[in-house]
Amino acid sequence: MAERIIDFRVKLPTRNSRDEPQPPIPEEYLHYDEVYDGFLANLECTVEDWREEAEAVGVERGVMQAEVEWADPQELNDRLAAVVQANPDRIACGFGCVDPRNVMGAVREVDRAILELGLRGIVFEPGFLGISPTDRRCYPIYARCAQLGVPVGLHTGINFSSHGPLEYERPFLIDRIACDFPQLTLICHHGGWPWPHEAAAVAWKHKNVYLEFGAIAPRYMAPGAGGGWGDIAHLMDTVLREQVLFGADWPMLRYGRALEEIDGLGLRPESRAAYLAGNAQRLLEQVEVALQTPRAGR
Repeated sequence: MAERIIDFRVKLPTRNSRDEPQPPIPEEYLHYDEVYDGFLANLECTVEDWREEAEAVGVERGVMQAEVEWADPQELNDRLAAVVQANPDRIACGFGCVDPRNVMGAVREVDRAILELGLRGIVFEPGFLGISPTDRRCYPIYARCAQLGVPVGLHTGINFSSHGPLEYERPFLIDRIACDFPQLTLICHHGGWPWPHEAAAVAWKHKNVYLEFGAIAPRYMAPGAGGGWGDIAHLMDTVLREQVLFGADWPMLRYGRALEEIDGLGLRPESRAAYLAGNAQRLLEQVEVALQTPRAGR
């Protein structure tokens, strides 16, 4: 039987087809090409490219996320919704984005993204936006998402932006949010490196916090690899088994490499199955149930 794989973090490509021109990229973000080999080439990837690669390696479905720091959230969410609707066989759902610096605009966009466009989660990148995830301007977003029963995904760990403070990326900040919103599902994108044990501690403490390791090559996370991940593989195999999500952050990490290197994590079969698809499937089902449940203020 083929192994089930759900990629919980697929970046919405910057263009839908190979016929569309690549939109301009702010010079500030070109630094990523110095850190990630092939970054600019990856930006050329399209929805068609993702489908072909996912089908080739057996990725069953993906959760596509609208997260481009220099673009307008409403435009991104509209594009994402159209891509999701056009690819129901491969895209499980979409997670829209908001800019918390525009408080009421962000709350309105949560409602529009979830209730009108049919998206199933909200993401934003605190460090890139220059705002702490514990800033009071973010709290109405968390409150509304908790009320609707949809997850919030937050960038945690290092970023290579010249203007994005790392202090806003610390996983310990997620602990404060989880304490204030115990009913809100929170997803720590990228696993929080170089503070992976902070992230693990927060998730171990809060069962509503998940870790997703998008754009991280598994070989760096393997026991003894020296990649700075410590015993994260052991925790994925034990106390965090039900709170980890496979995410490639495609096209930042390509499937061939990611799936080839997962063996090095040494996960037991039940842990591997939970990581690659089981936890994602359960979480997405919970979201669907929540959205079907009448709630005050809907």
